[in-house]
Amino acid sequence: MTPAELVAAARRRGCRSIAYTYTEPTIFFEYAYDTSKLAHEAGIANVFVTNGYMTAEALDLIGPTLDAANVDLKAFDDKTYRKLVNARLQPVLDSLLRMKKAGVWVEVTTLVITDLNDSDDELRQIATFIHDELGPGVPWHVSRYHPTYQYDAPPTPVKRLVRAWEIGKESGLRYVFVGNLPSHLLPRGIESENTYCHHCDALIIGRRGYSIRKNNVRDGACPRCSTPVAGVGLG
Repeated sequence: MTPAELVAAARRRGCRSIAYTYTEPTIFFEYAYDTSKLAHEAGIANVFVTNGYMTAEALDLIGPTLDAANVDLKAFDDKTYRKLVNARLQPVLDSLLRMKKAGVWVEVTTLVITDLNDSDDELRQIATFIHDELGPGVPWHVSRYHPTYQYDAPPTPVKRLVRAWEIGKESGLRYVFVGNLPSHLLPRGIESENTYCHHCDALIIGRRGYSIRKNNVRDGACPRCSTPVAGVGLG
C-alpha cells in the first residue's frame, strides 16, 4: 500500500491512530514519515513502537507528526546492550529525552529477563530514570519474557515481575503495568491492564486485552477527585 492508500484505509475504518510496529519503524523510516504526514493532515495520530535507537536528525524530522511512542528500554547497562543487540544504551536514553522534549507522549517497556536485567538495582535505575528525567506520569510496562526464538532463558517468574512493579511504584511512578501476563495470575492490586487514579485509586480506564471496556476520564481528569490524568487522546 502507498502511504495515501494506508491513510485512506484508516479513515474508512474510523481509526484514530496508526501504529508503526512489529518491525522497527526506523527500518522503514521514509515510508513511516511519508505516511505520518498524510495521517497528521487527516487528523489521525501516529504512534511508534520502537527500540529508540535512532538519530537525533530522524527524530527532529518526524517529531512534528509523531504523537506517541512506546520505547523499549531493554536494560540500564551499556554492556548488556553491546553484548546482546550490538547497540548502546545512551542513544536510547537520548531518544527518550528528545521525544519528551518534543511533546511526544512516551511510554517505556522493559522486557524483564532472568539473570540479565532483573536485579532490584537495575530495575530501580530504570524506574528512577523514568521518574526523574521523563516524569512520574510516564507509564512503565514491565513485561514477561517467553523463550520463543534464539535467546535461551526461562520464562520470567511472576514474583520478579511483581517485584519490578513494586520497584516502579516505590520509585514514584504513577502508572506501572505488568505485560505479557493475564491479570488473574497476578496478586491482587498488581496491574496488568487497568489504569487507576494515582490520588484516590478510582478506576480510570478498564481494559481487557486490546479492548477498552470502560473509560471514566472526564475532561482529562479523574471523575471522583478531579486529579489530572496523564495521557493524550483521553475523553
